[in-house]
Amino acid sequence: NPAEAQVYVGTSSSGSIVLSNFASADAPKELLRAPGAPSQDTVAHPPALPPVAGSNANAVDLDAIVLRIAQELELSPHLLHAVIAVESAYDPRAESPKGAQGLMQLMPATARRFGVRDPFDPHDNVRGGAQYLKSLLVQFNGDLQLALAAYNAGENAVARHGNRVPPFAETRKYVPKVIAHMRRAERS
Repeated sequence: NPAEAQVYVGTSSSGSIVLSNFASADAPKELLRAPGAPSQDTVAHPPALPPVAGSNANAVDLDAIVLRIAQELELSPHLLHAVIAVESAYDPRAESPKGAQGLMQLMPATARRFGVRDPFDPHDNVRGGAQYLKSLLVQFNGDLQLALAAYNAGENAVARHGNRVPPFAETRKYVPKVIAHMRRAERS
């Protein structure tokens, strides 16, 4: 008989996706409560997310959303998936202590800037986050490391540090973690 268990997801300090049957520092977010455990592919690219409270969506095909937005904005879908994995571990309801919200962890001012009406709506959030990421890539002449540093620490922080990755511990960990996720996705 299959056992029913909670599954928690997160990322380790090395950038690996962590699945666990209990909440921990590396896997803090509940992914699902269902018989059996999902495959790594299900976690890396979940086929659907549960409905978001207050949204009109029933179930959301995140892969389709990411692919469509990536194509429209000429971004790598692997990059968008990597940002989502690192930022929110695919939790559309994620909220940071600093106020960032949704899958791509948009700050309220950034969400407003890119026309995001509901930061917890997967489509709205991914579109706003992707537009922000695209604008950062343009601003930093296609330099992915600087664009990611700006996504994490803010574009002004990158500019204040001479267009270099700022010396913030969180940002110095964030940039290679996202790139490692993206490279792994590109290889699979």
